[in-house]
Amino acid sequence: MTGSAFLNILTKLLAIIATTLIKPVRYPTSVMPDDIIVDFIIVGSGSAGSVVAGRLAEVPDWDVLVFETGGQPPALFKIPAFNIGSAFPNATFKNDYKTPHQKYTNRFAKSTEVEYTRGKVIGGSGTINQLMYHRGNPQDYNNWAALGNTGWDYKTVLEYFKKSEDYQGSVKPRDAPFRGFGGPIGVEEIPWVPPAGRVAIRAGEEMGLKKIDYNTDTNIGSSLYQIATKNRERISSADAFLLPGLQRRNLKLQINSQVIQIILNADNRAIGVKYVHNNEVKRAFAQREVIISGGAVDTPKLLMLSGIGPREHLEKLGIKTRVDLAGVGQNLQDHVMVLGLSWTINPNISTSIFARIGKSAMLDYRERRSGPLTAPLGVCALYHLNIDSPHEPHVPDTQIYMFCMLEGQLYGLASYQPLKQSVQDYTRPIYGRDGYYMTPMLARPKSVGSITLRSKNPFDPPIVDPNCLSHPDDVELMVKASKASRRLGNAKIFRSVLGAEAFNEPVPDCAHFEFESDAYWRCYVHGWSTVSGHMTSTCKMAPDSDPMGVVTPRLRVRGVKNLRVIDASVMPSVPSGNTNAPTVMIAERGADLIKEDYGKI
Repeated sequence: MTGSAFLNILTKLLAIIATTLIKPVRYPTSVMPDDIIVDFIIVGSGSAGSVVAGRLAEVPDWDVLVFETGGQPPALFKIPAFNIGSAFPNATFKNDYKTPHQKYTNRFAKSTEVEYTRGKVIGGSGTINQLMYHRGNPQDYNNWAALGNTGWDYKTVLEYFKKSEDYQGSVKPRDAPFRGFGGPIGVEEIPWVPPAGRVAIRAGEEMGLKKIDYNTDTNIGSSLYQIATKNRERISSADAFLLPGLQRRNLKLQINSQVIQIILNADNRAIGVKYVHNNEVKRAFAQREVIISGGAVDTPKLLMLSGIGPREHLEKLGIKTRVDLAGVGQNLQDHVMVLGLSWTINPNISTSIFARIGKSAMLDYRERRSGPLTAPLGVCALYHLNIDSPHEPHVPDTQIYMFCMLEGQLYGLASYQPLKQSVQDYTRPIYGRDGYYMTPMLARPKSVGSITLRSKNPFDPPIVDPNCLSHPDDVELMVKASKASRRLGNAKIFRSVLGAEAFNEPVPDCAHFEFESDAYWRCYVHGWSTVSGHMTSTCKMAPDSDPMGVVTPRLRVRGVKNLRVIDASVMPSVPSGNTNAPTVMIAERGADLIKEDYGKI
């Protein structure tokens, strides 16, 4: 049986299990008549679109219509431990975008092409992601403001982070002003910690890293993973904002409908959209605004299909340019990470998926919402370090994720990419063993990529080229981060409590270099590095003086009236953490900007 066939069987089994543990959520949906007229159209029900929809529907005299390409979310992924939605093959709830061959990364893989997974489902990627709640660093937002983006400084955006949050953990008095309470999105430290994770904080202390709450103003230190859950179930933006909003008569959701074009009138005013539903092309019109919340890939794609983007690129594909915006699809940023830094531990303390779905675990979850099913599979601890940025000593330039398992414990089910034979043979001695691995990630990469159209056919996937590690500074920092990860994983506490032993054999593809020399680590970094899926900045927010800016600080698309972009694509630069929480923040602020413009605040 192939791995794909086995995974399909496992998917069906887990789906059956899920229905015995939680009550599936069904979103009320509607099918709109052709040429419907509403006040606001929102394209996308993901992490941003759901927030905007729910907040705009708070104004009772506004009619709001949301289009979603996908359908109802699987109940399976409401359970935190089943956070491997991106791993399932041929799933209808996701899009897989294959990149061109990458020059600087993934050299240990069978193919240097990388596959990006995006949610095509109510809730978008927030329905299938790792549940991580991470705001980034305060300096990220002060940097945005310093670029001329008024109103996006940390002091301002902190209030929007707090507005959406309902923090459920214990809080030190000094940290309390930074946390939100009573908002729609629950946040807590992982409630169940695997054996390896139970000593993770003490390992950080050996390196001089204190335990911190990384969602405050302090980011250098050690932490357990914080996740977005409520009642120990995943809480996506759709759960938190869209579902309650759909109880109002003025908010409608139409699923299985792909928007293929923004309709512009002769004055370059966005007046509606064309979309495909049941193989028919239909239209919907907006009296006030069209809001694009498709994410860092699909938002620039839709803009370019509508004639908004780089003239030369559009005309090469036969698309009439309505607004020449050079920055659409450019400035793609993502965090790059390095895999493979592994340690084996004493046997029989496995944290693989097969050890976490037994009868007792399911009973704990169903009856008490406790036990291993309450925590995402994999990442358990997080270290924030400043390795090589002395000009900003309090800002991390590197994160190290501690995965409380080895990739081999999943028997390839959630592997980032199939490895070539020489590297498979190299990892075989630890395949199926108990252990952990450390994954360094660049928090503030300098490399940039792009999103471009493959053709003018709206059903063709775009060309997603992350171009990670193209900047030499990123490579050198990742070399230092890999060395730091090795030191961290070798902490005495891991050896004494877990019997940890580093897998120290040189990778055959780099064996011609002195083991663990800088040249060896460069080879290792280029070989085992890959993307993290934190794509941002392809329609970046900027003042008029920036020729690559796409939206204004009020998130209006330049050169087009009544059109906004509200999602991760507007970030001027990728935050130094996971991007879901910042995306929700942008949507909260974006909704308020709209209300301000219409005198509703």
